Amino acid sequence: MRRRAFVEPTSRLAVWSLRFALVGLAVSAVAVAAARSDWLDGGQAVVAISAGLAIAAIGVAAALTAGATIWVSGYRGARYAVLAGLIGCAMLAYPAALGFTGLRQQSINDVTTDTSDPPAFDIVAAARPPGANPAAYDRARAPLQRQLYPEIRSLDVDLAPDDVNELLSDLIDTHKWRVLDQVDYRGAARDGRIEMVTRSLILGLRDDIVIRVRTVNGRARIDMRSAARYGSQDFGANARRVIAALDDLRLAARRAQR
Repeated sequence: MRRRAFVEPTSRLAVWSLRFALVGLAVSAVAVAAARSDWLDGGQAVVAISAGLAIAAIGVAAALTAGATIWVSGYRGARYAVLAGLIGCAMLAYPAALGFTGLRQQSINDVTTDTSDPPAFDIVAAARPPGANPAAYDRARAPLQRQLYPEIRSLDVDLAPDDVNELLSDLIDTHKWRVLDQVDYRGAARDGRIEMVTRSLILGLRDDIVIRVRTVNGRARIDMRSAARYGSQDFGANARRVIAALDDLRLAARRAQR
């Protein structure tokens, strides 16, 4: 009678680590799809994807523990633990980088070029659902903004109203912002105003934007405000948006004045 060769058992913890990683991946993927399809609002989407990431983190912890056990005992299942670790680490890398950035930055989610008289949200205020951030600008944050982003300030241009409107139209087309309401600038006769919304790349979370144009001392003064609809920390996204828009407008205004 032939003896059967002894085969080391497979680590159950390694198998479960992969299951946790795959479930976390599935939950996160569903959360992203639901957020981009507006089945979940911004706050709900953040909770859902956080749950998926937490499950994936459990998978990584289980994979590390299983790896140590396999190293000592010689059990099989290393490939399950390695795959779980790779999936979990790939999912957690970007959120971890954002979290590290958030810890280094002070919380600010509403940025404007005019902190003393910021452009107000009108249509956007009505569009914000319950649970979203207040539409009114928090003036207590103005000193922090001026400290962090001194370059964000009103832009004055020597251009005719039609040229200003064209600059703004080109800016909106370039950045693919969705216009909710628009009133063209007519010089001293009428202020200009454009309210817009944009969405983040992954979750599709909404940020609200308003641009106001007034005549001040015979020149067109352009003010802009960009604010996160959800959350107290935007990781600098709204400030970067306003800075980039001002740079684009300055360059376009110089070209138009030649």
